[in-house]
Amino acid sequence: MDYRETYFGKYKNYPIREYILDNDKNLIVKILSLGGTIREINYKGKNRVLGFNNVDDYINLRTYFGAIVGRVAGRISSRLIRIDGVDYKLNQNEGTTCLHGGQEGFSFKAWEFEESKISDNSVSVTLKYISPNLESGFPGEVTVFAKYTVYDDDSLSIEYFAKTNKATPITLTNHSYFNLNDDLNEDILDHFLKIDADSYLKLDEKSIPVKAVSVENTPFDFKRAKMIKSDMDLFLEDFKYTKGYDHPFILNVEKCIELYSEKSGISLNIETTEPVVVLYCSNKLEKDLLLSNGEKTFNYQGVCLETQWYPDALNQDFLPDNILKPEGEYYSKTIYRFKNISD
Repeated sequence: MDYRETYFGKYKNYPIREYILDNDKNLIVKILSLGGTIREINYKGKNRVLGFNNVDDYINLRTYFGAIVGRVAGRISSRLIRIDGVDYKLNQNEGTTCLHGGQEGFSFKAWEFEESKISDNSVSVTLKYISPNLESGFPGEVTVFAKYTVYDDDSLSIEYFAKTNKATPITLTNHSYFNLNDDLNEDILDHFLKIDADSYLKLDEKSIPVKAVSVENTPFDFKRAKMIKSDMDLFLEDFKYTKGYDHPFILNVEKCIELYSEKSGISLNIETTEPVVVLYCSNKLEKDLLLSNGEKTFNYQGVCLETQWYPDALNQDFLPDNILKPEGEYYSKTIYRFKNISD
């Protein structure tokens, strides 16, 4: 197991570091202190996620490539949220909605190094961010730790811990765009995907949940693995505004998510403590942005599998809320297991 770090760039007055976790076998993960961003996941000698080579692109292009998303991942539909009888005005950075924590969400913050650890079978780094009271309009000072661990079995775990001094909503996730092909110039529509979910959340024209719907006899049935493109008919009403999959799935008890590329023979299995995964297939990715390995971006180049709480939970009576109180602690964990089927 190996740990090292390098200078990546500068944001405002903060030096941005890159932390490299290497299991000395098949898996190397590169993480930035900017937004706790996973810049690269190198498995079997190939990078399997989309990322940039410089700080400016991460800040200015707003793709959320590999970033921690918070204080609340996804969209909050109303300008005001009410907690304990008090109204709070949120930053609206996508029309009338607050997306991914607002214009200055966790993805665009310089996180502090907390610690690194190496053992016989793992190597980890922990980052810290203190979100001040009323940042983007959210109440309470929140202290967040994000721990990334690479194991000798070619898996990566991300754990989030958070405490607050005032009741506040919180939902954290990682926004990596996976492409398991050996060539990032190939799209992900031929990837096979399995999501153990009996229902998904139907969305309105602003991508706000309106109700939970059975996946049966719909394009959202991934209970058996199928190609992402198999049922993605863009003429269907569900895809009218999203231009493809950009929907939350309510996971069953097993919470099984599997992604597989026949072209490379690489599979990714995801386990999570979270009740929902948002499937997004880079349907509206800006074209011709320069990636870290020299490729240029295009639609359907990566697939995001964002494990998280129910989106817009505060405003939807049919969904449980996500309020963290001072006496509680937020904890979330997601494990990403990589495997070569031929091994």
